[in-house]
Parts: sequence; structure tokens; C-alpha cells
Amino acid sequence: MPIKRRRAVRALLSLIVVCSVLPSLLLVATAGATSRKQSSYTQALTARLATEYQDPALATKVVASLSPALLAKLESEVPLAAVKKSPLLAYRPVSLPANSVKSVIAFEFGNRVAADGTISAGPTNQALAAVTAEYAKNHHVPIYAQQQIAEILVADGVKGVTSINPVVGANGQTTYLSTAGVVAQAVSDAKTSGTPMGKAGIIAFSDHADRAVLTAEAAHLVAGAPTGVKLPSTYDPGSGQSWTTSRLSYLETDLTDRILTLG
Repeated sequence: MPIKRRRAVRALLSLIVVCSVLPSLLLVATAGATSRKQSSYTQALTARLATEYQDPALATKVVASLSPALLAKLESEVPLAAVKKSPLLAYRPVSLPANSVKSVIAFEFGNRVAADGTISAGPTNQALAAVTAEYAKNHHVPIYAQQQIAEILVADGVKGVTSINPVVGANGQTTYLSTAGVVAQAVSDAKTSGTPMGKAGIIAFSDHADRAVLTAEAAHLVAGAPTGVKLPSTYDPGSGQSWTTSRLSYLETDLTDRILTLG
């Protein structure tokens, strides 16, 4: 075989080898770039949540619980540059001066379920009722409280309480209101009574409070946690709602819910 032909054949064989290997190399490079991108995003997300939770180890666990699909959805709506300041990732509520609050919305958190199925407030809602009653001693404003809290307040003689009750269907099945459902009912009750809500003081479990504030703001209310009110933060391992039994369980569930509501 002439020398020139042998050289051409060798060059052709080399080209074939490169072409066969190139797709794999590109796939590895793409995967590496994607991995680095995900790593940068998860690092930023973890750092933000560590600040919000004041617990880096907990933030690491919560982020690790997110599926690739949830992370991708979150990143599509909250890109890397926005992670540091996005309100979607906030867990420390804004506050309102206590004397500027014109109404209060008090949110339940968990409950207790007896062996016979009877539902009671449980220690967390008792704590929420206690801080609401304490606030009401010096601030006589309308209080829109979920049922378990409202019942305690009324029994303790607190005035101006409107109970926000779960919905009972024609079949007798009880449907508990979401955070948005509670806000909507409070707004509706205020409108019915002819009493403007004004600035709404949010009393809720500490990790739930910012979500409650954001939800109230989405309903066009000026809202915040009243200054001077120490929101309850102790979880009830015996709660009848599994996602409210520990901080990890709640924050994993809450972040997932926030992501699923996007888009």
C-alpha cells in the first residue's frame, strides 16, 4: 500500500475513534457542569436556610430531603442570584409595633387526637392561646382565631374573639383550613362585621409565622408579628398532625409545600 494511502487510512481510523468517544466525553462534561451548578445552588440554598433557621445542620438536612425535581422547580423560579433575598425562603417574620396593630389573626399549629378520635388543642395551641390572651390584656382589638385557640380564649374571658372553624361537609367530614383559608375567612368575617382589619398582627408558631405573614400580605393586608410577643417554638412530639411533631418534619414539609405552590 502506498505511503500516502497508509497515512490517509490511519488518519481516518483516528477520526473514527475520536467520533466514537466524543459523545461520551461530552456527556461526562455536561454531567460535571450540571453537578457543579447544582452544588453551587444547593450550597447557596443551604446557607440561606441556615441563616433563617439559625441552625446550619438542620438546613443541610432539609435541603438534602428535596428531590432533584423539586430543586429544579425551585431554581427555575428562584435562580441562584435571588436565593439570598427571596421572600419565599424567609422564616423570620417582619414585625409590627404592638400599638399599631388593629386586629389579630391567631393560627393553630398541630393538635392532640385521643384514642376515640376526639380532637383537642394540645400544648402548642394552648401556648398560642396564652400569648394571644397576654397580648389582648393591653391591646383591645378584634381577634380572629382558629377554633382550638378561640375556644380557650373565650373560656378565659377574652373579649372580641371570632372563631375560625374548620369546614364540615354534608357527609360530616371535617376539612381543616389551610393558612390561606384562615386568612381568607378572617378577612371575610371582618368585612361581614363592618370592622376594617387595618394592620394585622400575626400570632402563630414561630416556624409557621413568616408563612402566615406572607399569606396575609398576599391577601393585601399589612401584616407582621406584634413586637413584644414571644411566639411559641416548642414542638409537640404527640401532635396528631405528623408534620408538626418536630422541627425537621415541619420544615421539610413546609419547604416542599412552598416549592409546589410556585409557577
